[in-house]
Amino acid sequence: MEEFLLNSPSPVLRIEKEGVILYANEAGKSLLEAWGSGVGEKVPVKIRETVRKAALKKKSEYMELETGEKTYSATFIPSADGKYTILHASDVTFSKQAAKKLSLKLSLIDRYQEALSQITELALKTSDIRTLLEESLTLIAATLDVEYCKILKILPDGNFLFETGIGWKIEDIGKVIERDAASTAVYTVLSKKPIQIEELNRKGSIDGMGLKGYQEIINGISVLIGRVEKPYGVLTVHSTKKETFTKEETSFLNSIASLISLTIERNKVESTLREKIHYLETLLDTIPAPVFYTDKEGVYRGCNELFARMILGSSKEQVTRCSVDELSETIPPELGDVFRRVDRQLLQRGGSQVYESKVMCSDGIIRQFLFNKAVYRNLNGTVEGLVGVMLDITGRKLTEENLLKSEERYRLAAEQTGQLIYEFDLQNGHVEWAGAVTELTGYSYNEMQDFTYYDWLYHIPSEERRRVQKEFKKCWNTGEKFNEEFRFRRKDGSYFFVENKGVYLRDEEGCVCKALGVMKDITEIKLSSEKLKESEELYRSFLQNFKGIAFKVDRDFTPLFLEGALEEITGYTGEDFISGRINLPDIIYPEDRPLFSISRKKMRSSPNSIMEHEYRLTRKDGTVKWVHELIHNICDASGKTEFIQGYAYDITLKKKAEETLEKAEAIGMREIHHRIKNNLQVVSSLLSLQADKFKDKDVIEAFRESENRVISMSIIHEELHKSEDTTSIDFEAYLRKLTSDLLYSYRVGNEKIRLFLDIGHIFIGVDTAVPLGIIINELFSNSLKYAFSKGVEGEIRISLCRKPEALEPGSAPEKDTGIKDTGITDSGMYPGFTLVYSDNGGHFPENIDIKNPETLGLQLVNALVEQIDGTIDLEKGEETKYTIQFDDKDLPEKS
Repeated sequence: MEEFLLNSPSPVLRIEKEGVILYANEAGKSLLEAWGSGVGEKVPVKIRETVRKAALKKKSEYMELETGEKTYSATFIPSADGKYTILHASDVTFSKQAAKKLSLKLSLIDRYQEALSQITELALKTSDIRTLLEESLTLIAATLDVEYCKILKILPDGNFLFETGIGWKIEDIGKVIERDAASTAVYTVLSKKPIQIEELNRKGSIDGMGLKGYQEIINGISVLIGRVEKPYGVLTVHSTKKETFTKEETSFLNSIASLISLTIERNKVESTLREKIHYLETLLDTIPAPVFYTDKEGVYRGCNELFARMILGSSKEQVTRCSVDELSETIPPELGDVFRRVDRQLLQRGGSQVYESKVMCSDGIIRQFLFNKAVYRNLNGTVEGLVGVMLDITGRKLTEENLLKSEERYRLAAEQTGQLIYEFDLQNGHVEWAGAVTELTGYSYNEMQDFTYYDWLYHIPSEERRRVQKEFKKCWNTGEKFNEEFRFRRKDGSYFFVENKGVYLRDEEGCVCKALGVMKDITEIKLSSEKLKESEELYRSFLQNFKGIAFKVDRDFTPLFLEGALEEITGYTGEDFISGRINLPDIIYPEDRPLFSISRKKMRSSPNSIMEHEYRLTRKDGTVKWVHELIHNICDASGKTEFIQGYAYDITLKKKAEETLEKAEAIGMREIHHRIKNNLQVVSSLLSLQADKFKDKDVIEAFRESENRVISMSIIHEELHKSEDTTSIDFEAYLRKLTSDLLYSYRVGNEKIRLFLDIGHIFIGVDTAVPLGIIINELFSNSLKYAFSKGVEGEIRISLCRKPEALEPGSAPEKDTGIKDTGITDSGMYPGFTLVYSDNGGHFPENIDIKNPETLGLQLVNALVEQIDGTIDLEKGEETKYTIQFDDKDLPEKS
């Protein structure tokens, strides 16, 4: 070791314990010259003390040596016997100089940061843009030590307005500068980057703008204000001293330009918000029902004129900012008691509540109201208060009483006229029957009361049952009234023809809850109708004015009769089809042939069935037409098919109109999602700017968490904007972008954390995707912040899969297994999903109850899981694992 040091190119000396220099290598002679010593002589006192200290302690000592222009880092290494010490010096002059330069640079950066902080504070406090611009330019000039600053605003015609400046003549401010004269500003806008003024004709640029008398200016720089696609203007500074502007100064000016741009955009947004608030207040006053909203303490924050005048006999201004107790003299006592009781319950559990109550109004009249109240929350999910709507149902109550009397009269009339009335409660399966029960079915009244939906359904012949179910399902989804004809089996096994008319009723939440209908015996009418069909001459005369195609074919679908606009729709004559020269399947559009073939097979195997479907066919001239076809399988008394008849008509124009409408709606929805995404990004930027003004880490972290939640929603609307489908998103693509952004946001200390996604090609409705995205955002952020120690390796796994699906809505079991299909799956007609989130950080606290957490993040997770009607379970240990199960009710059939 000693030989290595003595041969080192750095200064090395061997010094005796008392300070005598025993040896110095070639590089060490520079030290001897600086000390004025030589070999055999003693070193300076300070170095002698350090040599003696190292020898006595037998432990290396360190010190810094200054020798003229050089600085050394010296190490004193004692010998094993302590008789001498080896001094090894390393030249650290360059490091010291670099440190001084860095310190100077950091000082400049601090100045820039301080100026930016002052301008940021000014932007948040000042609503007047002119004041902001003038004070910002003053700070820029002082910070950069320049004499001239100006802002040129871009006018709609492409010219520039000298909006404000520092150092310039008063008469120059406010000038309109032609586009051709403002070469520097134009070049800055076109290049979209900072421009050093010496790169252009400086004197020609300033003089050309009509700004005279500034010959002392020798340099400048120009930066863009605002978005590159729609800039606000140009910020320019000039100096009479500086040769050039540094990269740090350029960055400083860019930051200020961005801040000014954001403030201008913020003012536009605030102006828009004020307009919207005025619009909402006007809208509230136009609602023909009393509306109000209060905070958590029961203080009215607003109401419409109808509530103030009709209920309290006051004005909006007198009601606002007053509590229920303060208005006790004007609020009817029973209304005040109800408010206090219901409001307390609602604020505690959240959600909404609907109830009825009688109220003494300000005019002294007692009215019946339907109250609909709900909590409203801020962006963090915290309950802020209640909003309520009062619907006057006094007239409806009187109508209901009259309706009950009318229903009783109707039941008696139905019984006397041979009709059967029923009411199905689809939520509990209960059925009520009334009217001519025994006369029509042969069952007693008590026997019919035990009938369920399935009992009723299986009294319809199997060949007609599916058709009836299909019609019911269609009306269920569309809300249309149903009107079906079918045969119904009596108690003695005989059948009679039924005309079944009715409607589905929905509850306050829009869910189908009941079916009301009337069954009427039309056997005689059907028999008469059959006889009427035998008269083809009458049928032909009708078809002369029919704009579609009427046809009759045998059970093998060989044409027997064709009439109507056959040639107009197909381009072929009736003779072409009757003779067999043209077969209908041959002109069916190739993509529609499989469905056409299936429907023909079903028709052949389903006696007395009626089918409707749509398909395309290719005309003789090559054009394509859409047709709607209805066919009826006519059977004899034994149930054997006699012939098949039906009609078809041209629906091409209708199809084109539907396609055009769908495209327009899709474009409109994508534009809406694009605007929502942009607005959320503005909110995210504002949160980021607001966080910059704080020093407290907890406050900054809260702002960053809020910003990440906003970003998670923004990504969803970005995906919807890019997608052809504006109602659902590819959740895999969304989750990859969300987690990527979060990993970047929390990248420091988490470089070794690996993420594994197992999602698959799953689409989720937007109303479910938004809360689900925020849930994953919260869990992922918690893992990155708390689960892993800094620098350790770890894994985070996220999987999403669909739970096993039940029968499709409206489908019946293929075999009679004793379980009859209601048309509703156990999960409410909607497929379910399971989300599993886990990390192996193993740092989840044992004292935290996932069902009643104290942290805001986990409270938000619980609230959002409840919002999507889901459940959440937590497994702790070496691996923390969350299992969330939910249904996507916005997307029943997509995957």
